[in-house]
Amino acid sequence: MFINAGTTPITPQRAENWMNSKQIRPDRCLVTGATGFVGTALCAYFDEQRQQQYVPLVRQARQATSLRARWPQLAVGDLLDPRHVRQALEGCDAIIHLAHGGNGPQATRNLLQCARDSGARRFIHISTMSVHGPRPGPEATREETATIGRYDHDYSDSKAEQEEMVQQAHAKGELEATILRPTIVYGPGSHFVLQVAEEARTGVVSMFDHGSGICNAVYIDDLCRAIDAALTSEKAVGEAMFINGEESISWGEFIQAFASLGAPHAELINLSSLEAIRYWAEQRPAPSKTVLGRIVAKLKRSLASPPPPPSFPPLGRVERETFPIFFSNDKAKQLLDWSPQVDFSTGTAMTRAWFDSKGKPA
Repeated sequence: MFINAGTTPITPQRAENWMNSKQIRPDRCLVTGATGFVGTALCAYFDEQRQQQYVPLVRQARQATSLRARWPQLAVGDLLDPRHVRQALEGCDAIIHLAHGGNGPQATRNLLQCARDSGARRFIHISTMSVHGPRPGPEATREETATIGRYDHDYSDSKAEQEEMVQQAHAKGELEATILRPTIVYGPGSHFVLQVAEEARTGVVSMFDHGSGICNAVYIDDLCRAIDAALTSEKAVGEAMFINGEESISWGEFIQAFASLGAPHAELINLSSLEAIRYWAEQRPAPSKTVLGRIVAKLKRSLASPPPPPSFPPLGRVERETFPIFFSNDKAKQLLDWSPQVDFSTGTAMTRAWFDSKGKPA
């Protein structure tokens, strides 16, 4: 769990802010990961609302060339280069950290350091429900009893490490942090939607255990509204919370809702999660105990013939689609004065409309 209510020092000014109906909005915020699915939608939301000034951070200069017409205020830079980060933060008093990648912890470390040096106080860190592992118990349904850990998954372990960095910086008084843990984010352009549609185009769509796993899904617009609310909520400072939809749907419902986007008559087939997990366990090489052994094993793999196509979808998908619990969004409702506005039926219809307008997956 992140910082509990009561551990953040309450100054008279902050106490007064809590009582005011009008919250203080940052002058300008830096948005990392601005060209990703969530980042693009968030910037479009800010443009539509016309209430929040922002600077989208674009990593590659060639991207910037095509994006300047839309975002004349964009900054170009790599989060792994502190010089770029300091330049991007000029004039910003808040940060929305959406970027993630193979060097996520170092990028976050640089961003936190530069935020402290520049005086940017508000830090909205976008994490993930995955920090609670692939099969959390019922205690994880609420933030007060959920714990983060390491589960030998590159993405979730990296996100957990970054959460701890943000928590430590907040505890030291270097910034005012809020951590949001979105669930499965769907909508126009969502990877999860396109993955189902792409599989359907092969003529077959698979699901595990008859689609009985719980799908924690939140529509992209509702996530954008939650991020915006976190920028101005004093009550959310020093807290972590799930951002989830209102309905508990099954993965079978999710898959069937979007399979027809790729092929209206694709065949639905059922796979056993136990067989898939057993299969992937057998594919994992036994760990070598010595450095030389690891080098030899790596060399053998590089010289070996290409392996046959896997018999099952990736293990990450198996774990995702057999998820056992539904995350509560009560804390976000209370602290952000926010609630989901898009139910799954409406979100599905809007995603279908976008897909039809594109004519094919992006």
